[in-house]
Amino acid sequence: MKICNTDFRIRETLLYGQKKVPMKRLFAATAALLTISLLLVSCGGAPYECTDPLGCVEISPGSPVVVGALLTVYGSQGGSGLQALDEIEKAIEETGQILGHDIELTWQGTDCTEENARLSTALLARTSNLLAVIGPTCAADALIALPILEDAGLPVIFPSPSATDAFRRLVSAIQQAAIRQTDGTLVIPGTALQQAIQDQP
Repeated sequence: MKICNTDFRIRETLLYGQKKVPMKRLFAATAALLTISLLLVSCGGAPYECTDPLGCVEISPGSPVVVGALLTVYGSQGGSGLQALDEIEKAIEETGQILGHDIELTWQGTDCTEENARLSTALLARTSNLLAVIGPTCAADALIALPILEDAGLPVIFPSPSATDAFRRLVSAIQQAAIRQTDGTLVIPGTALQQAIQDQP
């Protein structure tokens, strides 16, 4: 348990040159001062310094957690993507917030063609503060999208067995990887998030 109450009082006053201080008391006083100093540092909430090779996403108080989706919503396979989108939107509504932050969904739709997949993935990868991407729902899209998202340092969660399940795994991974600052800012290291996603059952 961390104690952040710094209202400490040293009852004994050391009068150097006027009164001989026993070594035992001097050591005790020094130890007490050192303990107070450590508590002050611990309670000060020094900002987290990101050293993650994939970088960190910082989510300030009042800002949303941004998650992405790449879904086939056009053409002959559009039905599966539309169903996945509906599932994700309902899951977001049910979840409400992640660690005190609202959830924002940004998504791109494809028609399961190479050209469209490349364009949609590139647009999605440029989204500011995007944490991860759910999808794609088309196997052909995956061949194009995965290298682009990997280069951008964005983890991918396939919507299997459902998009709802994928979203819940992502929420759990974010909660596991997030570092909460004293002012409410969340820091999400990229490598830690990827590992947390991989560790999800």
